[in-house]
This record gives sequence, structure tokens and C-alpha cells, in this order.
Amino acid sequence: MARKTMFSCFLSLILAFFFCPIIQTTAAVLDSLKYFGHSFVEIKTIDGKNIYIDPYAVNAFTDSADVVLISHEHYDHNELIRVKQKTNCTVIRAVNSLISGVYQQFAIGNISIKVIDAVPAYNSYHPKNACVGYIVEFDGIKLYHAGDTGDIIEMADLAKENLDYALIPMDGIYTMSPEQATHAASVIKAKHDIPIHTMPPPDTYSDKIVARFTSPTKLILKPGNTIVLTNITAVEKVEKMPSTIQLYQNYPNPFNPTTIISYSIPFSEFIKLKIFDILGCEVKTLVNKQQGAGNYKVEFDGSKLSSGIYFCRLIAGDYVITNKIILQK
Repeated sequence: MARKTMFSCFLSLILAFFFCPIIQTTAAVLDSLKYFGHSFVEIKTIDGKNIYIDPYAVNAFTDSADVVLISHEHYDHNELIRVKQKTNCTVIRAVNSLISGVYQQFAIGNISIKVIDAVPAYNSYHPKNACVGYIVEFDGIKLYHAGDTGDIIEMADLAKENLDYALIPMDGIYTMSPEQATHAASVIKAKHDIPIHTMPPPDTYSDKIVARFTSPTKLILKPGNTIVLTNITAVEKVEKMPSTIQLYQNYPNPFNPTTIISYSIPFSEFIKLKIFDILGCEVKTLVNKQQGAGNYKVEFDGSKLSSGIYFCRLIAGDYVITNKIILQK
């Protein structure tokens, strides 16, 4: 039985080494985006202001809203009970955003939200006169939330906006199919394309649908994920932050008896960094805690171990990356 257990550990380790996924996402130190599922997101700005868009299904009571945007009045997009509102909260609905055929623009007081533009969003399930999308501009970042829409001709105008992020619906029933969403992304030309509304209600997320969305700038967020947001201007002002989860090759390698292991994470996550022997048995835990977005270095001391091949495994939420390291005494 012990041999079977060791073989199972070893096989699992080898498979993880060759097939582990790496999330493609973005990062910065100024602003953040949290995805709750369906079309429900929260934007938190550098000065602590909170923008919620299309609240549904999840109670998000951590941060009180300064602004709530509602793209249309279907029940899976307009559940204001899901958020707490500050006394001076601004709620913007489609009826406020499209008046006599004119899409409106909103400036929100003196906070960092520079402007909110309503833009076209419609399809056979969502009348043009009752639905909108939104472009939110804050701290030099432009984010587009498409609401519920088809692959519409007006999206060509969005390419002129030089968008940093586009949140695109793709359930294939009430919104675009993932293939249509891929075409829409190619027209919009945002730096990052985030799949949302990937299933009809009451469900909120589909891995299968997201896999069919093949934009080269796809950025996958699963419900509960938070990322930090950036643009080129922000990066010029601060230390460069990681855009993907990375586990770098240790240095030196081979090593005797110590080596430095470096890794990067683009969003706050619970991190485990572990060392395994050739049989797949854990020999050392280097990190086991929540960490914020950033670049990290950890020293591994192998003085109590025998020479040979070991594996360093980084576990960040659902994502696993494994590198081979060599201790040579």
C-alpha cells in the first residue's frame, strides 16, 4: 500500500509539472476589480471609492457603494439589495443613461471617477431603448462593461476609446455566443478582455463557455477573484508589477546547499510554496499564507537533504506550477 501511495504522489507531481495551467491576468498597485459572477463586479479606486455594476446573486457588504451602475432592469442585473449604499451614493440606471435616443455622460463629484459614459447595448432579448453598456474612466484607466448585448455595429466606435479592459457577456442565449464575443473583442480592441455573463441565470459562470472565447487578450476571472488594474501611465509611476502567475527557475541551479526561488502573483491569493522529492513526497513548506500582488523571493536551504532531483511547486488558488530543481553536493 505504501508503494502505491508513493507512486500516486509521484505520478501526480509529474502530471502537474507538464500540464499545470497559468492564469493570464493583469496587475497594478492602484485600483482593483472584483468579479462576483454573472455580470456583477466591483471597482475599487485608489482613493477607496467603490463602484458596483449589475448587482446580482451575491451579497457584497464589505464595501459601501459610492456609485451603482445598472445596465438594464432584468432581475439578474438590478438587485440593489446586494450592496450597501453610502448616504450620497449615485445610482445610474438605463433610464437615466439613454434619454430621447441620446446616450448620457456622467461626472461623479470630486472623486477619482473622471467620467462614466453610457454606450449602446442591445439584442433580440434586450431592446435598444432600454439597455446600455458603460465606459468608466478613473485614475487614467478605461473599463468597458458591455451589459447584455449582441455583437453590434456600434462596437467599432469603442476601438477609438483605447480601452484597458472590456467585460464581455457570452452565454450564447441571452447575450452573444463565445464565438461572437471573440469577434466583438477583435473589434473593440481593449488591452484585456474579461468574460462575464457566461451562463444564463440562476448560474453565474461556465468554464466550457470561457474556453470557447479565444481572444488573444483574454483575461480569466472566476467568481470571487480580485485583480489589481493598471494602464501604461500607472506602470511608469510605480514598480513594475506582474501580469501573470509565474514561478521562475531557481538560482543557482544546481545548488549547494541554498538557492533562491522567485515567483510573482498578479492578485491577492493564498499561496503555498512546497518542495517535493523525486517520489512526490513533501519535504519542505516554504510559504503557506495569504499574499498580495507582487514579486517574491524565498531562500531554500537543502543542507539536510540528499543530493538529487527535487520539485518546487507553487499553488495559487486553483493554479499550480511546478519546476524541477537539482541539489548537487
